[in-house]
This record gives sequence, C-alpha cells and structure tokens, in this order.
Amino acid sequence: MSFLLKLCGNHSAEDTEIALMSGADYAGFVFAESKRQVTREQVKEWLASYHGKKRPKIVALFVNAAAEQIAETVVELPIDIIQCHGAETPEKVKEIKKQTGLPVWKVIHHEDDALQKMKAYEGIVLGYVVDCKVGKQWGGTGVSFDWKYVPHYIAEGRRQKVPVLIAGGIRPENVGELMRYQPDGIDVSSGIEQDGRKSRVLVEQLVERMNNNGSDLSR
Repeated sequence: MSFLLKLCGNHSAEDTEIALMSGADYAGFVFAESKRQVTREQVKEWLASYHGKKRPKIVALFVNAAAEQIAETVVELPIDIIQCHGAETPEKVKEIKKQTGLPVWKVIHHEDDALQKMKAYEGIVLGYVVDCKVGKQWGGTGVSFDWKYVPHYIAEGRRQKVPVLIAGGIRPENVGELMRYQPDGIDVSSGIEQDGRKSRVLVEQLVERMNNNGSDLSR
C-alpha cells in the first residue's frame, strides 16, 4: 500500500529545494497570513531554479481569500491544486474552481460535525485534508487530533472517491502510529522543521518511517 505525502509550508529557496527533491507527491506553499506566508514572486523564483526531472505537484494554500484574489495570485505559477484552509463554503469553492480553472482540496477541521461538513463538498472538491484547529490558527500548529477518528474520515473519502490526507502534529517519531490507521496520505509542515526551516534529515526520516510502515501494512 502506498501513501501520499505532502510537504507544506515551504517558505525559502532551501525549503523548496528539500521539498522538490524529497520524492513527496505534493509541495505546498502558504499564501495566507502566517509565519510561513510566501509571495507569488518568491514561489515563481524558487520553482524556476529547480531543474530536476520530476517534481511534486504544487499546492497553493489560501484561507478565506476571494476567488479573484486567488486567481490573481496563482497566475503564471505552475500550481496544480488550490487548498482552501478556512471556512470556505461549497459555493465559494465552486467559484474558486471557476476563476482559477484548477481543482480544489478542502481542509476539514476535526470537530463534532466534521463528517457532515465533508458531505457538503461531495462532487466539488478533488480531495480533503483533515487538520486540527487551535484557537484562531487554522493550521501549522504542530497539534494533532485523536487519530482514532481517522478511519471515519477515510471511509467518507472512499465513499466520495477522493483521497483524504491527515495533518496536524505529524513527526518522524509518531508517523508510524498514524500509518496504522491507513490514511490515504499525510500533510506535514512543522514536524519536519528545525529552527523554523525544513530539515532534510527530518524529511528523510519521515519518508523512511512512512514507507517502512506502509510496507508492513501491505503484507
């Protein structure tokens, strides 16, 4: 069984290089207000300097941004997916798809009515990221939710025929525990950082332990 891997919150040329060379499926950039916020110009420059044969798909993350603003931001960037990380409604997501011509992932924050919220986006989004919301912060906090609920989210994703990635507090030392719940993939940001920057060593450890656990589960 193979798992999808997204390395998010890349906010320097060095972060970007590590993410693009990691073998991950997706590399994410945060365009919302955040300590990891980036600009269109920065991302354009960082991606242009990469000359590898294959790179991850690029995900642009926004929080409650207007569809027009998102479209203006991603123009001329090789973005593959828009990630809506706020309280965007299904109607808002439809408008973002229309304005950008790109598929959308919706972040669902773990709470009592999270599964009902997922159902509202059926047929609209290409995938989900289930994250933990802490206070007024929408993500990137390094805090995880109770992973025993993961199978419920995965089951709903299966019903909708779209992947569900799990985010929040995932690190090399605990990724094996999460893999036992067999998510479609994981979305990692702070868990692969050292002193606020992506660590090549931590990324390699994460990938190795993720793959090892995937191998064990597939037997």
